[in-house]
Amino acid sequence: MIDHVARAKRAWPYLAKRANAGKEPFTYKGLCNKLGLHHRAAAYFLGVIQKYCKENKLPAIQALVVNKRTRLPGSGYHGSKRTKASHQKELGKVYAKKWPTKAPKLHA
Repeated sequence: MIDHVARAKRAWPYLAKRANAGKEPFTYKGLCNKLGLHHRAAAYFLGVIQKYCKENKLPAIQALVVNKRTRLPGSGYHGSKRTKASHQKELGKVYAKKWPTKAPKLHA
């Protein structure tokens, strides 16, 4: 069985460092290449991160992962509307927060 929580914990530091530096979002492929995963795996571990952010009333740090062509998150993303303006607004919230680089207690 695939441990999406473990994958989310491995992805978290990359997202936190990117957010804290105010850098452009990763593409799904870019982030997954760093984790040694196929880009289609991203939906599952980003879902774990999305759930954590929602439960803890945090900005949607998963907004830092986008489709290469559209530069927007995919259909499983529920952090904001999937429009350029809404996405930019959410990214502003993500960049404004100081994120811990150590993964929090994530769960499925």
